[in-house]
Parts: sequence; C-alpha cells; structure tokens
Amino acid sequence: GLLERRRCLYLHTGRACCQMVEVLLATLILVCSSVSCGSTGGYTGLPTLGGIYYYQYGGAYSGFSGADGERAQELDQRFYLLKLPIARAAMAVGGCLLVFPCVLILVGVLQVPWHFPAWLLVECTLYIVIAVGTVPALYYFFHSLLSVYNSSVCKEREQLYQSKGYQGFWCSLHGAEIAAGLLGCTATMAYLLSAGLAVRDYRTVHEQKQKPLQL
Repeated sequence: GLLERRRCLYLHTGRACCQMVEVLLATLILVCSSVSCGSTGGYTGLPTLGGIYYYQYGGAYSGFSGADGERAQELDQRFYLLKLPIARAAMAVGGCLLVFPCVLILVGVLQVPWHFPAWLLVECTLYIVIAVGTVPALYYFFHSLLSVYNSSVCKEREQLYQSKGYQGFWCSLHGAEIAAGLLGCTATMAYLLSAGLAVRDYRTVHEQKQKPLQL
C-alpha cells in the first residue's frame, strides 16, 4: 500500500543510488580478487591438453618433461601459496564492502533515518572511516603483491617458463589486480560522496521534523 510505496521512494534518492554503485564496485572487487587467487597459470601437462594446446599455443612449444615438469609444478604451487593470503584478504574486504551498503539500503527502505535522524551521522562517520581505511588497505595490497612478484620463487618460475617459450608468466601485476586497485580508489570516492549525502539528508530530515504539520 501507501507505506510500501513510500519505502520504495528511498531507492530513487541520491544516497540509495550511490549505495547501489557501491554494491556494484564491491562485487567487482570481489570478482577481481578471486581471479587474482585463481589465475595461477602454470604447467598442467601437455598430454592432458590435447588439441587445446595446439589451438592456444599453435603447437610451437615443446613443453616440459621430466625434472623440468616437476620443477614447474613445484614452483606453481609455491607461487600460488604466496599469493593465496593476499587474495583471501582482498576477497574478505570485498565481501565486507559488499555487505555494508546492502545493510544501509535495507535501513533506508525501512525508514530508520527518518525515525532516528542521528543514524545518518553514524552512517557518515562509518563512510569516512571506511574511505580513510581503504588507502592503507590498497597500499598493503599492492605492496604484498609486489613482494611476491619480486620473490625468488616468481623469478625462477618466470625464467623456467620463458626457457620453454611460454608467455604470460611474468613477475608483474596483471589486469585483475590493477582493476581491483582502481575499483578500490573509485569506491573510496563513492564513500566520501555518500558521507556528504548523509550529512545533507540529516539536515533535511531535521528541518522536516521541525515542521511536522506541513508534512
């Protein structure tokens, strides 16, 4: 009825639109983090690839055999274990950033800010804290990744694959990791914008509360 329509009106506000953008950004961060965790590449054994090997690599490379194959598998596993804690931490942060705006959207739909205007100030404070905390989180993310890529494991792995003619095993940031960082920066700006909108809405609700008869 009328109450349901009034609740749905929140989804058309600037704050709700910004929160839905935050949900999208957090989802993309989560996806990019999972790609970073899963994109180990590496040796899987050319006989198991069959025709796919020829389509992907054109049959131009001889592949691994014997001790080289075992060494490649060992380096892949060690490289994967080095990246795993970083990727898991990034996925955990992305999951938290996904839940937070979803909760705020639900709070807005339930009209909690109208009944308790002080909630908007709490929301503003949380947004500022998250925006400020995102900066050192991004620094830690890239610093840890670069430490892995500068490790002896990654360097030896890169040289081993290059010696067999394989490309794509370089010790450098790949697209998903760079995208996660850019999305994190965009999310930071969205959080600051949401903080400003929360303060604006607090003033609006406070003014309307002073004139209940006009509502």
